[in-house]
Amino acid sequence: MKRKALVLGGGFAGLSAAIHLALKGVHVTLLEGQPTLGGKAGRFEQNGFHFDTGPSVFTMRRVIEDLFKAAGREVPFVLKPLEPLCRYSYPSGRIWDVYQDVDRTVSQLEPKEAKAYVALLAEAKRLYEISAPTFIEGQAPTTLELARYGLKHGLSAHPNLTLPQLLESYKASPDLTQFFLRFATYFGADPYRAPAVLHNIAWVELGLGVYYPTGGIGTVVEALERLAKDLGVDIQTNMKVEKLEQKGSLVTHVHSSKGVFQPDVVVSSLDILRTHKLLGKATKLERLEPSLSGFVLLLGVSGNTPTLSHHTISFSSDYAGEFKTIRSRQVPDDPTLYFNVSSKSDPADSPENCENWFVMANAPALREGQNLDEKAYAKQLIEVMEARGLQVKRRVQLQHVLGPEYLSTFAERGSIYGTAPHSLLTTLRPKQRIAGISNLVLAGGTVFPGGGIPLSLLSGKAAAELAFQPNSTE
Repeated sequence: MKRKALVLGGGFAGLSAAIHLALKGVHVTLLEGQPTLGGKAGRFEQNGFHFDTGPSVFTMRRVIEDLFKAAGREVPFVLKPLEPLCRYSYPSGRIWDVYQDVDRTVSQLEPKEAKAYVALLAEAKRLYEISAPTFIEGQAPTTLELARYGLKHGLSAHPNLTLPQLLESYKASPDLTQFFLRFATYFGADPYRAPAVLHNIAWVELGLGVYYPTGGIGTVVEALERLAKDLGVDIQTNMKVEKLEQKGSLVTHVHSSKGVFQPDVVVSSLDILRTHKLLGKATKLERLEPSLSGFVLLLGVSGNTPTLSHHTISFSSDYAGEFKTIRSRQVPDDPTLYFNVSSKSDPADSPENCENWFVMANAPALREGQNLDEKAYAKQLIEVMEARGLQVKRRVQLQHVLGPEYLSTFAERGSIYGTAPHSLLTTLRPKQRIAGISNLVLAGGTVFPGGGIPLSLLSGKAAAELAFQPNSTE
């Protein structure tokens, strides 16, 4: 008789886990609480405008290629390299297009800035390459693996420096500092409190490149769903998990809104805090500071905007003040804005002579009882865009808000990356096991934080590898 696995959550991590388990000959059922798969990687379509509502920067293409290769398939969509990778707009009026081609990038910089950029890029690459085998590939490192890493690379990873101190040591200009600090937010960190080792994140985008999957991120979700079904995965949507029942060292019953399941093994790609709550267990993670959340504004806009690229960052005039405000659990008045305008690469994503703007600002995770006036903040962000010369007010044809409250349906408190990585200890990802339970494995963005899509896919693969192994935390 085939072994039975139950996967909770149909985002990238859950789909990856389901596919890898099915490839091992396991009978897999996947439960998703929403009507469609994708988790945070959702879609919104209205009046001819098409938006991806979650992750939009696609990197580390090898990860998705390896997944389909494991199933004997080719990737069924085109990954278009984006150039520039991203456009950066500064309050001074400076515009900087950053390319994977270093020469093309530094040709826009003053000689001192160019020298610092090249040196910092090389340092990001070095930090990435020494950390990836231990911290990105495979399962969470054991104590022995951490010790080996520490002996071999620990001091060279700048354990006593923060990210701002590392950048200062390279004599980065204020604009270059703001540029490199931003990458720590990909891990959910306040960049002014992030450890220097998080500088490695910059290499993932700047060195490995950024891609646009034709049809958008939703196309990737659909391709993974088709592959999972082809492999025999039973996908059930609108199935909210209500309780994980434990007897002894086993999760024996999974109670859902439409029935009870008795699997041999459970892979939960739900938020790690939510998984503990379903078990009725407390965890020390609840006491730790949550990572950043976000506030998203979807805008259907008439006309063409030459100042925006496919990916654009519009920096605030006071980056440090922005994060000081977020530390006080408030939304900043004049935040840095990230724009994803996929119609720049795929005109079908908006009506003719229009654009689809996904606009995101960093925001604090929700506190108990905290309510954000989303309409008022959306109005404020439009005023910010106006002040930065985007002339959006008269052009808006469609507006839709996705705030921290929306994100809290996928992650506790809307904390997208789990706990905040503001020390070397909290940059370590949690174990994919819970002590005392032998048939439950964890996956997802709060377990394998940072890196968006590729790390979620890797977390699902790692979970599938662990699923029928003994629990080493016991």
